[in-house]
This record gives sequence, C-alpha cells and structure tokens, in this order.
Amino acid sequence: MFAVHARYRGRERRRADLVRRSAEALSTLHGVGTFELLGVEDICAVIDSAEAVTDTTMALLSAGDWAIGIGVAPGTDVDHAEVRKLATTAIGRRCRTGVVRVRSRDGGDMGDIAAVFALLAHVLAKRTTEGREATQLMRGGMNQNEAAAELGISKQAMSQRLAAAGWSAETSGWKLAVGLLHRAEGGSDATT
Repeated sequence: MFAVHARYRGRERRRADLVRRSAEALSTLHGVGTFELLGVEDICAVIDSAEAVTDTTMALLSAGDWAIGIGVAPGTDVDHAEVRKLATTAIGRRCRTGVVRVRSRDGGDMGDIAAVFALLAHVLAKRTTEGREATQLMRGGMNQNEAAAELGISKQAMSQRLAAAGWSAETSGWKLAVGLLHRAEGGSDATT
C-alpha cells in the first residue's frame, strides 16, 4: 500500500483554493483515493497501486510548485494511518519544489525510486505547451494517428512533437517507477 503527501510550495495568493482544487482533481485519477486536505498547503491520499502512485506523482511534477513524499508499506496488514505517516515523514519539514522523497516501512533504500522521479521531473519541466498537449493525448490512450487528427496536424508533426517532448523517456521512466514501486511494496515487477 502507498500514500502520497504533497505540499504546495508556489506563490499563488489564493493557495488554499488552489490546493483544494488540486486535491479534487487528483482524486479523480484512476485508482486514486480521496485526497484529504491537511491544512492550507498539504494534501494526502492512500493509494493502492504503483501505477496510480506514478500517475499522481507525475501529475504533481507536471503542475510544478509541489514537493512530494511517498510512503510505501509492504505487506497486506497495513494501517492507512501508518502509510500516511510514512509519506508525511518522507516529505519532511524542509521540502523543495519538484523533489520526491520516498520512505518505506521496512526502512529499505528508496533512493532509486526518488531518482527515477527526479529524471521524470526533468523531462516534464522541459516540455512545451504543444508537447504537453501531444503527450496528454497519448497518455489518454490514443495512438499517434488519432492524436494527430485530434490536434489537426500530420502524423509526422505529431511524431516530432512527441520526440521533442521526451515521450519515449517518459514512458520508459514511468515503467521503471512502477516496477520499482511494485518491488518496494513486496510484489512482483508487473512491468517487465
């Protein structure tokens, strides 16, 4: 079982509204439970699958201005409060925007998971508006031809946008993050 704790570190004047809206939007992601508001800047949710944790973390990294803590509790006998506390402890007091920290119940080294998310954050930060549009359609399940038609561009232009946006690096990083999270939870690596 996993938990994601996110802390808003941006400069939005109406930060409480932005944090509330973000919690509501993240709660609609497939496989994600309800994000609870933990004050003006903090939100947290217990999440059952490695895929949903990865999707949630990437959404927060794409949005920017968030520091992220992930709690991992291997095994089947897991208390929701315990995994939430792991995520909150992972984020720490002096968290920085765009940084993902991971803490496990068994104290195992979670540096590899954090490193994958650091690389994904770099890819996401370099993306243009056109690249975000193209990758969002692909992530939504469209193939390149369908996405190109949706955007009103040629298949070749779509391919160029995806290459410039680092789509292949994102998909490889996503699979690696999911696999590492599965292993950390004590399950098999379902992505290989």
